[in-house]
Amino acid sequence: MLSYYFTYSSLLPALTAACILAYVPYGVYVTRVNGPRSGLYHLAKCLLGLCAASLLYLTIFFFYPNITFHPAEHHLNLRPFIWVTECYTAGPRVMAAQLLLNIAMFLPYGLLLPVAAHKLRSLPATAAVVLLTTVGIETVQYFIGRSADVDDVIMNFLGGLLGYGCFCLLNRSLADRLWWQKTLGLQGAGHPLGVQAWITV
Repeated sequence: MLSYYFTYSSLLPALTAACILAYVPYGVYVTRVNGPRSGLYHLAKCLLGLCAASLLYLTIFFFYPNITFHPAEHHLNLRPFIWVTECYTAGPRVMAAQLLLNIAMFLPYGLLLPVAAHKLRSLPATAAVVLLTTVGIETVQYFIGRSADVDDVIMNFLGGLLGYGCFCLLNRSLADRLWWQKTLGLQGAGHPLGVQAWITV
């Protein structure tokens, strides 16, 4: 799985540029509707888009053009924590690395969701989006000839929750900082209230 990240790092500049170009129309629309926003506000949304695009690349599109939508076999594991009692054929070290990477991969996603989307600043909302994302990814993997594993869902979900925990810690320490409020979009037309009035933890 580490090879995914090495390949991904070489494509990161192009992926970043694509996300920025895709965001420009939305950024223009938000500015027209709600008035000018700070660069930090737009940056947070671009980073969320980059994070989502990165997840899709690492879990699905990395295998293009070897994606098969009608595979001869479907690999599915619905037994939670099967790795506790059965080592993967790759060995315990590779298994542990894969589990940790599954957590780390969704940690930025859980952090950026509440930062960039004000409707997702409660724990249930962020948790629901993270869960839907990882279940959706595993479902697609099942139908393109890759394995769908409930343990991946659990680890991805845990990573998203840890990311949300990081957001809570950041908000607790930075709530009175103007740049943080601008990042969350709480400064300007339509958002006259302070950070704590908009965030339910």
